[in-house]
Amino acid sequence: MPTLYMVQLGGRPKGRLIEQHEIFFGVANQVNELIVDINNHWPEVKNKWHIDSYRAITRVDNYTIRLVESSQQVENTNDLKLFFINLGGYQQGSFEEFHYKLLIVATNQAEAIRQAKQSEFYKRFTFKDKSSAFNAASHIDDKFEVDIDDIYNVNDLISNIKIIIEPLARALDEAIDEVEDKEYVGYLSIKNLKKLAL
Repeated sequence: MPTLYMVQLGGRPKGRLIEQHEIFFGVANQVNELIVDINNHWPEVKNKWHIDSYRAITRVDNYTIRLVESSQQVENTNDLKLFFINLGGYQQGSFEEFHYKLLIVATNQAEAIRQAKQSEFYKRFTFKDKSSAFNAASHIDDKFEVDIDDIYNVNDLISNIKIIIEPLARALDEAIDEVEDKEYVGYLSIKNLKKLAL
């Protein structure tokens, strides 16, 4: 069954001094089937990228995530959407911008931003530098202030597939399984990716 993957890529496009990073969302049966789609997504580093981390997305918070073909008629019983947010923040004394990637289920962008502002990262990676003009407030990356255009509806990032989001079923006498999707973290070259049979 096809699965939605979120993949963090690393690569160094020609003329860059340091490794750059990109997030890719794709649909496949296994992560190693995404190579062609990744090359099409980031042509500046075609076949010269690696994976730093990835996740097969089947659950976010207390919601299940499943996929159906866009042509398939599915009754949508809610207005839930899956949002990807890239938070950026700073720590005093560090010559770095830190990032934290979030997947949030919400009915709209404003609600997703409200949830992102409640994250531990958002609260911890903020400070005011009174000795300079810099404001080191955490922000949704690519903007200087939080604004509803800074996040992505994941369904808009994939083709020919609809994301269906449903609350986890709750049995009266059973506790909800608290296990989230496993995240795979570490350097994975294209050569080793091709060998995977997950």
